[in-house]
Amino acid sequence: MEESKQQTRNLVWSALQRLQFIEFRLLWEGHVNRSDLIEVFGISVPQSTLDFREYMERAPGNMDYDKRRRYYFPTATFKPAFISDRAEGYLSQLVALGINGEEQGHPGLIGATPPFDVLPSPERRVDRGTLQQLLKAIREKFSVEIHYQSLSTETPGWRRVTPHALVSDGMRWHVRAFCHSKGEFRDFVLGRIMALRDEQPSEVSAEMDADWNTHVKVVIAAHPNLPANQKKIIEQDYAMKRGKAEIIVRKALLFYLKRRLGAEDGAEKSPAVQQVVIARIETLKAVPRRIQSKNVCAAA
Repeated sequence: MEESKQQTRNLVWSALQRLQFIEFRLLWEGHVNRSDLIEVFGISVPQSTLDFREYMERAPGNMDYDKRRRYYFPTATFKPAFISDRAEGYLSQLVALGINGEEQGHPGLIGATPPFDVLPSPERRVDRGTLQQLLKAIREKFSVEIHYQSLSTETPGWRRVTPHALVSDGMRWHVRAFCHSKGEFRDFVLGRIMALRDEQPSEVSAEMDADWNTHVKVVIAAHPNLPANQKKIIEQDYAMKRGKAEIIVRKALLFYLKRRLGAEDGAEKSPAVQQVVIARIETLKAVPRRIQSKNVCAAA
């Protein structure tokens, strides 16, 4: 990581993007040439030549030139200097292409796009005006009244909240806010906020949200009742070491992590339903400043 920082030092953003592009193509497609740079970034031939020279100076020995095929290829000693070599870096680009519907005719980082598809998620409505007002309240540290439809009540109602952060559980977005009527920090689903009104200065701050400022280490393991071979592949799938993997998460998001792992009710299910179990949870950091209760309440 430190080596990567040194390589990117004194590079303007546009130049760094082009060097990352060169490296991405070398790593994942096995070759890159000047025409690739010119096509994607719209630069001149002389500039593309300078970019390849810059890459060779900053990452010497990483690539060589094939005169017959007229492209650069990674050497046997290739070691990424500008990007991560983790598979997730490539797969995340495929996800972005799938979500944006740009599989066809969009070179981007990936030149030869493999056949792929991304399972679409149900569209969760977020009103632009609602988001704009919440962002303003967060920036200016205002409280605001929201007309909110909770699933615990039959009809929507007005409540004053002081928002301080946005939260995604992977499926939908929430705003993390202090609920003045309940006297605690809660998560409110953005799509259930029907209207906002009456901004006012607030003395509530993010530092008062203990669960937000507390991080926990969640240690997961393969289900103990899995057969040995299946347990081994689960440990490999989750990159476990000595049968364990660690996930660091804010305490305020712990509920969502448990739900994703299928362990939200605390009861251990059969291995056919739940391949991963929570071995233990450790608190890493706590913030002493409090406003009475700070318990997380998901999707109020």
